[in-house]
Amino acid sequence: MIQAHTQANTFSKYNVLAQPTSPMNIDNDTLSRLAGLSGQKQWILFTAECPRPNYEQFASYHVSCKKIIQMKPSQKQSEFEIAQKAIKSGNASAVIASTNIPMVEQSLLRNLANQFQCEVFFVEGRVNQYH
Repeated sequence: MIQAHTQANTFSKYNVLAQPTSPMNIDNDTLSRLAGLSGQKQWILFTAECPRPNYEQFASYHVSCKKIIQMKPSQKQSEFEIAQKAIKSGNASAVIASTNIPMVEQSLLRNLANQFQCEVFFVEGRVNQYH
């Protein structure tokens, strides 16, 4: 019993969806689309600047939460560069980035995503950034 409890705590320390969250400001159409994309072999990648994905919110739309990864922040690359690399990797069915990315760069990411059979979505960024 103690061993199982310890394993669960260790797992939750590293599992983004096991951490406390609040529902994200994301529309129902996007959640429905992510549900379909989560059925593919690739990942759904969130940039570090996005709010932490909320398990209940995603599960209610049947998004496979096993396919969601939130990337760590980079001290060397911008969010735009991180999203660009994620799309080009071919490992993502979707990349979710924050609206902090300028509109011109958002357009570039959408065009790039089309070339790599990936979808890109933009959500309101984190309210409270890192301490």
